[in-house]
Amino acid sequence: MARKLSQEHIDAYLNGIFKNLFRAIKEDPELSLEIRRNNEAMVYYRKDKILTTGIKNKQFYIKMLDKQYYKDKNAPSINIEDLNNIKPIVPIRKYFKEAKDLVYKNKIGREFETQQNITLGNSSFDNRYLTVDMEWQFSQAGIQSEERIPKTKIDLIMVDTKANAEGLNDIYLAELKVGLGAIDGKSGILDHTNKIYEIINNNRACNDLIEDVKNIINQKEELGLIGGKHKDFNYALRPKMMFILAYRNEIEKQVFETEFEKVKCRANELNMAEPMLILHNMMIELK
Repeated sequence: MARKLSQEHIDAYLNGIFKNLFRAIKEDPELSLEIRRNNEAMVYYRKDKILTTGIKNKQFYIKMLDKQYYKDKNAPSINIEDLNNIKPIVPIRKYFKEAKDLVYKNKIGREFETQQNITLGNSSFDNRYLTVDMEWQFSQAGIQSEERIPKTKIDLIMVDTKANAEGLNDIYLAELKVGLGAIDGKSGILDHTNKIYEIINNNRACNDLIEDVKNIINQKEELGLIGGKHKDFNYALRPKMMFILAYRNEIEKQVFETEFEKVKCRANELNMAEPMLILHNMMIELK
């Protein structure tokens, strides 16, 4: 099932019951609304889901932050699942503040903040790279176990708004790493390369990805979550791999460059297109 919202759900965000909820989401740069399967939209803070909206039996619903983040006595003071609490905007803002505090205490990490900021900085057709989705995963429901590929979540789905030499727009499966502790072993960059290979060489995964990208771009543009002058894309049939490696000093930068050479060798062994490296300087220079 594709990642897509019904028109009724979109209208609820633009002019209906979720209008003030959407206003609170859009005004908070720490929140991201992502389109999911089963006609649901999920709001993320630091990669963690803090709210879900949907429609079931023609009734709108909201799911709040999962109880794993708190004990009953520490629950958010606003019951956001009561739709009466999303009519005024003040309770909505209070819920998000409390939910974010609970998530922050549960999981502190610079990588999540960097991922969010990359999304914020690349949400326009006018950017070279357009962020389409965070935490994308190939759904293998209905696929026989022997035909399944290793599960993996993609940090960022990016579209190159500039056509390649064949006149096609590349879709990138982007992996973000901050600091040297994130490059080795399980979930390291070589492990990620092997998992991406499985996606790129699976026709169903590639087709699902393109369908999701089309749906999400269309609906995020309608919701005003993508800015700039509209562009029509002609997507390449297979995605490519991108690594966004964020360094905090020159030593980390040099290590990243050395490790990426290993990734290029592995990609060559697998007959993959050469992966793209984006080195992100996290040092702040005051001018």
